[in-house]
Amino acid sequence: MLLFAAICSLMLFACSSGDIDRANPSEESDALVEIESSSEDSSASASESAENDAGDIDPSTNSDDGLADGSESIKIDDGENDTNSSFSNCSEDDWECSLAAEFRTDNINRLIETLPLINSQMFAECFVDTLTTETGLDFSALYSLVAFIIDNGASADNLGLQDYLSVEAALAACDGFVSSNDIQRVNEIIVVPEAKEEVSRVLVGDVEAGIYYYYENLDPEWGEPYSETIGRGPIKVVMGDVFSYETTETHGHRVKDTFLTFAQNDNFTLFAYDGNSGTSFEMVHTDETVIISASAHLGMNPFEITNDDYAEVDNLKATNALYLSSLENAGIDGDPEYGVYPYPHAGNAYVIENDSDAIEQTIFVAWYWDLSEIRDEASSVSTRNGSVDLHEGFVQRNLADIIFVQIPFDYDHADTSHATPIAAARAVDVLAKNPNASAKELKQLLLAETISVDITVDDSYYDEAVGGITDDSAYISYSEIMTVNILPSR
Repeated sequence: MLLFAAICSLMLFACSSGDIDRANPSEESDALVEIESSSEDSSASASESAENDAGDIDPSTNSDDGLADGSESIKIDDGENDTNSSFSNCSEDDWECSLAAEFRTDNINRLIETLPLINSQMFAECFVDTLTTETGLDFSALYSLVAFIIDNGASADNLGLQDYLSVEAALAACDGFVSSNDIQRVNEIIVVPEAKEEVSRVLVGDVEAGIYYYYENLDPEWGEPYSETIGRGPIKVVMGDVFSYETTETHGHRVKDTFLTFAQNDNFTLFAYDGNSGTSFEMVHTDETVIISASAHLGMNPFEITNDDYAEVDNLKATNALYLSSLENAGIDGDPEYGVYPYPHAGNAYVIENDSDAIEQTIFVAWYWDLSEIRDEASSVSTRNGSVDLHEGFVQRNLADIIFVQIPFDYDHADTSHATPIAAARAVDVLAKNPNASAKELKQLLLAETISVDITVDDSYYDEAVGGITDDSAYISYSEIMTVNILPSR
């Protein structure tokens, strides 16, 4: 009985449990969908995270992996999306995408083979990707451009300016992937250097003596530039002028002969060459005191002081040279608008007079003669006649730095071009007596050889109201008595 009662009780309990609420089938379905959806999102997020992790490779990391089969792309910029990340999503049916990836890989591998650098993989990827962005070409079209660059190099001439600028931009953007030493190698391999004209150099002067100059790219029709070294004395004299090997009748030969005529001893070595005062400054490569006799000057624009004039003065100041510079003679043909030339013979003269350092090693030279040599009378202001261009007041302003050198009446040449080498010959004598004198000290020693006297200085000016510029009567002579430093002949 007890067993039967227990069985009945269990049966009643089972029957009563059938009244418990069951889950709604639709609710069960929703719960299942929600779980599956969540699982898919997690999977997608993981996948995206994995892809992003693969893309965020540190450019500074040395890697030879990846992109071998064109199925992945490596980010070469700092956190920005790689424009080629779509290659990782190429399907088997998307043949255009797969082909582009193959071309990209081919371009990269071609560069790697050409550039055996430490980081050639990273550089090649960066260069190819940047170049396609700069040029706007797709990877298949870029293939022929990269192949051409590798075979021929890149230059504006062989690529065209736009593509060449794109190559330059790609090189600049990707130089962080190679070492500083490799950057130079990359540029040498990829970029064609600009063609440079072959420079021919002709030496004038004496390198061992420290007096020399290289002429570059001389016109072969001119022949070899004239250069002559005379004497073996310790005092160096530089004379640039108009010389020629074909004749001895040029201005330079006459001026050289004047120096040799008035030199009193053999203490000098004369370096005579076809040139001018500006080149003379560049010829001096010695700390010794040098004498420059200059009666030829380049760039004589009478109405303008140019940058060349300033450069010449800087070159002069870099030397230990006494610069003897001839001024212009009187009666120079002028321009109707200006009357006469407003500047002296050498354009650098106006620069020098305003440069306290340059003026310390410069003496300007004019000339005079003394009629008392042929007259039976004493030397006086009326017998001493100088001749120089007085226009614009250069002479009046710089009398302390100008010497009027006497040219004897029995000498054929009388002008400042010949007064200058006479002054140089006297400077040699003075320096021989004071061998340790600097150029600035030599100037003062030479001025000490002069005498301050009154002379009559002649000049002329052009009067356009009288006649044309070729009409001699239109040039009006005038004179002025001035107290000047004269260097008498011996």
